Amino acid sequence: MNLAKQLWAARVEGRRIDISPVGLPADEGAAYDVQEAVSQVAEATSVGFKLGATSEASLKALGLTRPFFGPLVDRYFHHSGDEVVLSTRHPVLIETEIAVGLEQDLRPRDQKYTPDEVERATAWVAPALELVATRFEIELAGNGILLIADGGVNADFVLGDKVRDWGQLDLSQHPATLLVNDLEAASGHSGMSLFATPFEAVAWLANHPRIRARGLRTGDIITTGTCTGMTPLQPGDRARADLGELGELRMQLAALS
Repeated sequence: MNLAKQLWAARVEGRRIDISPVGLPADEGAAYDVQEAVSQVAEATSVGFKLGATSEASLKALGLTRPFFGPLVDRYFHHSGDEVVLSTRHPVLIETEIAVGLEQDLRPRDQKYTPDEVERATAWVAPALELVATRFEIELAGNGILLIADGGVNADFVLGDKVRDWGQLDLSQHPATLLVNDLEAASGHSGMSLFATPFEAVAWLANHPRIRARGLRTGDIITTGTCTGMTPLQPGDRARADLGELGELRMQLAALS
């Protein structure tokens, strides 16, 4: 079984892959090749993309020089209030994010897209929670290339209520607080990102060489990077994110039987 099939099977079945006997990608380009191959064999439909390593600290920790992206799929997509079931073999971390939903295509073109163009193409913004986990038998630190191959380590994501009138909100410094079992676990703001706003983050994605030929499409959802770092989450834990005027959302983690 090739690596892409192993990664998808490990995600669905709740297993981890020993990296010693498999052929691993040597660089970012090869890692995205594996990621694309996983998408081709996956029994799921794309609903958008996630961004990762969107701070200097996370780039340094993962051994990368720039952020990365990974696919979001309908099989691992939930709404606020849902129970999310994941394997206990995949240690889970949770991130509080701002998601962007597009109502216009950002079609392939040579000229780079600007944040203003992205904002004009945006239908809504929303609070989101991303659950991250790797299917490889590795630690996250220092293994950024493998994390790209492994779908950008997306395990699931939870979308809150969509906000269609965001014009009065300062999304460059928007506050966020994460609570686990009703206790504050982390806090921060959207300015923790390398990108000035969520729209700049989406512009970066639209201009990425691996995305430019596809473009971004009407209906795509993009999660734009954590506002609260990464926090461990255990089965049975209840998580709630408070993003002030952007709203709240919640979820509970359960163990895959």
